[in-house]
Amino acid sequence: MPQGRPQWRPQLTVEEQRVGWVFFGLYLFVFPFLVGLVTRFLDEHLELGFTAAQSSAVYYAAMLLLLAAVFWNFLKNAFRILRDNTRRNVFALAAGAVSGLAATVLISLIPLPVENPVIGDYRAQFFLSPGYTTAVVMFLRPMAEEILYRGLLFGSLRKKNRAVAYAVSVGLYAVMAVWQFAVPDGGALYLLLALRYIPLAAAATWAYDVGGSVLTPMALRVILNGLFLVFALIA
Repeated sequence: MPQGRPQWRPQLTVEEQRVGWVFFGLYLFVFPFLVGLVTRFLDEHLELGFTAAQSSAVYYAAMLLLLAAVFWNFLKNAFRILRDNTRRNVFALAAGAVSGLAATVLISLIPLPVENPVIGDYRAQFFLSPGYTTAVVMFLRPMAEEILYRGLLFGSLRKKNRAVAYAVSVGLYAVMAVWQFAVPDGGALYLLLALRYIPLAAAATWAYDVGGSVLTPMALRVILNGLFLVFALIA
């Protein structure tokens, strides 16, 4: 087992944080609506006929390119940290995967008054576009989310208050994963589905806190999201 956790050091430059917070706001409140408008426009006027998975793949690929430009130094530093602390990050990945999976299974046993629409969505998208769906669920979306929720959000708050950093990073991710089912007419009960995403977010946040490289929660999300996709297909 790795030795004691090293002192947390800010990994983002001041400029990365400033630009990152602006980008995060756009990612949460502007880009999702903008991509819907653009997709409808292209379908109506150019008749491209994108599937939902193909549209998501284009969207998240574009997000990753923009994030790589904004957080280039941060991502290079993540590779260095992973290289210099390989054992610690492997431990964080393994422990996070086991605990995250176990906690997800346990919390799924709690009965909720609503079903998770994501399961049906993933199944339908996979049968139409299996490659694009797999790319989005396992790679493109997790990589983008971990840069923002763990790298920017948790990383910025962690140096000030660790408990607050955990609460905000985990809580905001869980809520943002389900808010679209409650708004505008799905009903507030769909927000209860956020409980199902807390274990995944907590495991990813802990893995980043322990390992120090944002690449570790990215790898963790690949594992857990892949298992979730398999479950959605066989459920």
